[in-house]
Amino acid sequence: MNVLSFRLKGPPTGRIDASPLQPHRLAELDLSEIAALPLRFGRGQVAVGDLFDLSGSPGDTVELEGDERLDFIGAGLTGGTIRVAGPAGHRAGTGMSGGFLVVEGSAGLAAGASMRGGVLTIGGDADNELGGALPGERAGMTGGRIMVRGRCGDRVGERMRRGLIAVGGDTGAYAALHMNAGSLLIGGKPGAAAGHGMRNGTILFRGEIDPLPGFADCGLNQLPFLSLLDNHLSELDGVPPSCRGLAGRARRWLGDRGFGGRGELLACV
Repeated sequence: MNVLSFRLKGPPTGRIDASPLQPHRLAELDLSEIAALPLRFGRGQVAVGDLFDLSGSPGDTVELEGDERLDFIGAGLTGGTIRVAGPAGHRAGTGMSGGFLVVEGSAGLAAGASMRGGVLTIGGDADNELGGALPGERAGMTGGRIMVRGRCGDRVGERMRRGLIAVGGDTGAYAALHMNAGSLLIGGKPGAAAGHGMRNGTILFRGEIDPLPGFADCGLNQLPFLSLLDNHLSELDGVPPSCRGLAGRARRWLGDRGFGGRGELLACV
């Protein structure tokens, strides 16, 4: 396996668009050509070699030293693996359709927004709009998986239409806002107004919740598919431990009836 590594020469002094640093874009280039590639840096440009020390050889894996000012890491990723040693900036993995993006630290705004496929794993926390919709787009995440070991901010899974998001910690307000399909697992405590405007899809909680008035209480249910889901989760890498151990018994609500929705909230007890 060929691994190409990028090590920062020093702390960035502005925000950097790191989206060009992807395996499929660099595979046919040599190190000198990669070092000469321009990256958007604030309102101007800077060469890759002025920001990073390069080592290894191009292939199917890229390793980046992380920083909160490295934006768009893995945006539009179609295959291969990107590993980030540390935090990532805003919009990591946005629009990715394949491959693996592994962020060992936390991620900024809109990580995995409008994601269509692939796997995004975040070892720390995620900011607002995780797996949500990008500005001007009607749909959020339409495929793939997002795993967050820590907590996340507001509007996780906004306008989600397909895929799986698992958050090990607490979530902010308006989780799954206007959700159309897909699954959101919350291992910690949900923020206010979870499921507002849901039309379809599933939110699973680990414990009791206080749903919005637009959700109809369907009582305690024995749901065998939860055990099947838990078995499936056991086969996936990066699933937060707090999202595991799903039993077959859950309290179920349907809604959001104010929007004609048939989404479900499942509080696993």
